[in-house]
Amino acid sequence: MAASTPTTTRKLAVSLPTERTNVSIGADTYSIVVSGSDTDEKLSFIDMHIPSGGGPMPHAHECEETFYVVEGEVTVFCQDERTLATAGAAVNVPGWAPHCFLNLSKAPARLFCIVSPAGLERQFLELGPRVATRTTPPPPADPEKGAELKKNLPAIAARYNAKILPPDTFRHLMTPAEIKFVEEANGE
Repeated sequence: MAASTPTTTRKLAVSLPTERTNVSIGADTYSIVVSGSDTDEKLSFIDMHIPSGGGPMPHAHECEETFYVVEGEVTVFCQDERTLATAGAAVNVPGWAPHCFLNLSKAPARLFCIVSPAGLERQFLELGPRVATRTTPPPPADPEKGAELKKNLPAIAARYNAKILPPDTFRHLMTPAEIKFVEEANGE
């Protein structure tokens, strides 16, 4: 009796660097490598460029977030822990765990991020302007757009099963010099 061959109606998804959407989120640039529409919403894959002093604000989301540090290093803050993730490290952030990561070094970091289920990439696309490449710096800040985004951020996050946390959520785990370094890198 011959075994039947598994089958699917989904097509092979191939992502080429020149075809990817690159989005600026704060100081960071995220390249959407594979989106949820490519995976039946099972996962998305994002190539993250985190410059010195960069990284997302404290937040939590329903999806699992796993990232692999390809180059550089980031300091990961999750719940009430702090850990340094250097090149070759892999980190999994459980769903709804309060977290953020910051590049506290002088060199840029590159992270490969997998989010499951997909959706976080759509939040990024709603939040940030498109840029040319995965390492393109953000466009000049527009104070009016920034104020509007800050006002709308909680509602946008909620649409994607996420929550923005207070900026000082993890400050108790940072030194005064680190806080100053991040503030200066972000023009505060």
